[in-house]
Amino acid sequence: MHFRILLLILLTAILEVSAQKGRFLLVGGGSEKIGASGWSTPAYKWAVQGKRVAVIGTSTGSLAPYLTQYCGASYAREMAIASRDSADSQITYDTLVSYDAIFFRGGDQWEYYNYYRNTKLQEAVEYIYSHGGTICGTSAGMHILSSTVFTAEEGTVYPYECIENPNNLYVTLESDFFNFMPGYLFDTHFAERSRFGRLSGFLANLKLNKGMSVTGLGMDDLTCMTVDTNGIGTVYGTGCANIYNLIGEVSLHGTKLLADSVRVIQLLQGCTYDFNTSASTFESLDRDINTDQLSESGNHTILASGGYKLNENLSMLTDFTLTTGNPLDPILILSGDNTLAESFRSKLTELGATVNGIINPSVSNGSDTAVKGLIIRSGKFLFLENDAASFTEFLSTLNGLSLLQKIRAEGSITAFAGNDARFAGKTVVDNYLEYLNSYYAEMTFSKGLGLLQNTVILPNTYMNSDIYENTASAVPYAMSLDTLKYGIWLTSHNYMKYAPVEGKAILTGYGIDPVMIIRNSGHRTGFSTHTATGSASISPRQIAGMEQMVLSLNDETKPYVFGSIQSNGNIEHKAGYQSFECNRSADILNIFTESPIGSWEIIGSNGTIMKKGQLTGLSTQVDMHFAKKGLYIVRINTGNHTQHAARKIIW
Repeated sequence: MHFRILLLILLTAILEVSAQKGRFLLVGGGSEKIGASGWSTPAYKWAVQGKRVAVIGTSTGSLAPYLTQYCGASYAREMAIASRDSADSQITYDTLVSYDAIFFRGGDQWEYYNYYRNTKLQEAVEYIYSHGGTICGTSAGMHILSSTVFTAEEGTVYPYECIENPNNLYVTLESDFFNFMPGYLFDTHFAERSRFGRLSGFLANLKLNKGMSVTGLGMDDLTCMTVDTNGIGTVYGTGCANIYNLIGEVSLHGTKLLADSVRVIQLLQGCTYDFNTSASTFESLDRDINTDQLSESGNHTILASGGYKLNENLSMLTDFTLTTGNPLDPILILSGDNTLAESFRSKLTELGATVNGIINPSVSNGSDTAVKGLIIRSGKFLFLENDAASFTEFLSTLNGLSLLQKIRAEGSITAFAGNDARFAGKTVVDNYLEYLNSYYAEMTFSKGLGLLQNTVILPNTYMNSDIYENTASAVPYAMSLDTLKYGIWLTSHNYMKYAPVEGKAILTGYGIDPVMIIRNSGHRTGFSTHTATGSASISPRQIAGMEQMVLSLNDETKPYVFGSIQSNGNIEHKAGYQSFECNRSADILNIFTESPIGSWEIIGSNGTIMKKGQLTGLSTQVDMHFAKKGLYIVRINTGNHTQHAARKIIW
């Protein structure tokens, strides 16, 4: 009896020793690079050195020679297992359990899920893992290693489809395959295919339909993570491991996805993540961009759309004309594309607006008096299809400075269509519409109008797959580069409206897509420094790592609060056909009227007339050197003194 008890204890101890946790290599896809300095070699070597490796897929490839020649595998074999019968054979099981590591190659995860689930192949992989083996997966092969899997049963699903409807028929999520990492869902090719909207949609789908709160791991291509037996993952490669968690309310408006808070962490090479505790280390995030005290507080209204075509802007133009400010305020269109601008003019006129004119904001118009008059006499401004370089040059001219003063004044109303939406923020992302510019580090950044002083705006998100990586990576990169608090993604299916509402700076989204806003909520950031080949002669990708951000998806039912409105004293006042422009740096008050006949008076706060004179035409300059800081009233008498207007100004 005692012998049997001792034998049972011994067998239990043996089983406990033999049943040990294995390791993982999680790869976001992309081609492996040979050589010791290639992005993949150090991590792959960690995974397979000295091991027998079975490379599994529905077809064979050339990964096995790389694993033996450059990564130190003692033996590697390509195995095509392309049917359920093959996956469920005893021969497959007996063959696989003789290996120390399994590597699922890229391919079609629906085939993997459909062929391999609940088969001898699955049993063999779980046996290898439980005996300390290493399980690897790249692209589709990484997808199937999380406890919840995007199976792609109906084919792939695009990011815009997930934010427009996270319950669309292509979102097929199952939790009945491998259970190596409970509570996780993996996605791959993350920056390359701009999948931040897709992963957010996956997490929302699980929360809304199954009450599941899982963590999303989106791995960039040419990037991977080694995960040791303690669950500590270390990042290698050219991009980020992106950690996503829903931490706030998620809901639908119709089918459109809305989310208060999705916590986002972007980890570069050398950073670590604990899959058990969710704690991270940030070794390579070596830049401090404390934005805690930054907010948006401008007392003006901005409308900006993600697409430039007229039919993509009908809702914004209606809002701009009829419900924002005074419908009678004349509008000036500033555009480098006269044909497109004329179509916008026709629509605005159809809506009942008065369009003062169309000007090309170029250096050639920088001192034109007629252009000056149009700028001064306009109450709203619409920017459309302007070349960034030419527009920047125009802003340094006299007319450009007048324009800046008008649109930066309190109470101003400005609209931006499509690509021009970039100008409203502090930082402009240039040449992002060129294929692979982020990957080849060819995006450039310039100074915007600063109507939003701590924000970068990126339109054309999800316009086409050629620029997916540019649009995905440019926003966090610009935030890191210029110490910005916020980033905004716009698509051709939405527009945003920033406006003061009851003392708060409020951003509201409209359209089929939610407006996606990301806020820096951490202090540490850094930039990718490792290239695909490890060569220092080429530039790394323009990808930033971030300690922590919060992504929100908003529309008119869930406005976003940027901060509290603050006055800057730079107020443009309009009274009937009169407008006043305060140039405090030169102590000049400019008065613009439709009639050249009349007089003006400057009245102090105590009612005393401080200065008066006659209008000198449609434009009158008043020397304000006498004025001390404070409140004044400007009174205009026009039309042979039969029409009167008075407004307050702060000097």
